[in-house]
Amino acid sequence: MRRLIIWAILSLFATNMYRVNAQNRITDENDIFWMPVTISTKLNKQFALHTEYQWRRNHYGKTWQQSLLRMGLTYSRGKNVTYQVGYGWILTYPYGDYPIAANGTFTEHRLYQQMQIKTGINEKGAVLINRLRLEQRWLAALNADGSFNHWNYLNRIRLNQRYNFPFKAFGKDCYFTLMDEIFIGFGQHVGQNVFDQNRLFGLLGWNVSKKAQIEFGVLNQIVQQGKAVNNKPVFQYNTGPVLGCNLKL
Repeated sequence: MRRLIIWAILSLFATNMYRVNAQNRITDENDIFWMPVTISTKLNKQFALHTEYQWRRNHYGKTWQQSLLRMGLTYSRGKNVTYQVGYGWILTYPYGDYPIAANGTFTEHRLYQQMQIKTGINEKGAVLINRLRLEQRWLAALNADGSFNHWNYLNRIRLNQRYNFPFKAFGKDCYFTLMDEIFIGFGQHVGQNVFDQNRLFGLLGWNVSKKAQIEFGVLNQIVQQGKAVNNKPVFQYNTGPVLGCNLKL
């Protein structure tokens, strides 16, 4: 529990530290709504196919923010350690007062590699899940008229820590999740955003069956754009509900 409190404090600090000295930066606040669906299809005792789609919307679902499709291959080394490699296809739409997609919707192709470790916290079934992910990203750069210009290549590392606490409600198996993920850009072509973004989730989950879970909660997302406007960095503060589904086939 002490580790959870410390991590929660650090997460809240990370999601708000960039509001300090707001006069030195441009802020853009958006009301978002994310709906992720994740499917794990078991091939044998060690390998599984990972399929994921995230329907990310702005204005509480009225307009597009992003469309994300991710597919990968998972290797399990025992019950608590997994490795995954895969590919992501992302569309980023113009949204907000200072859109990242200023010249129109652009495509991103992404390769990734990750390791995930699960650790039991107590005898009641609470667990800590740490995930490290590396990403190689190709983002389409568009001209002012929306036509394709070239591909920008970027590297990024993601550090995710998730706490799951199971409980019973109305005779059903449920859980509460607190999760934070920080994104760091590195290597050549990194612009303003070495700190790329941070995501803080609070979720309630329901184990519908051994193979299906439904999650609902709230997301606080901070995104620093890779470009400056009038020599000032641009920070997005995106907050809204999340409704997701996890399936194991």
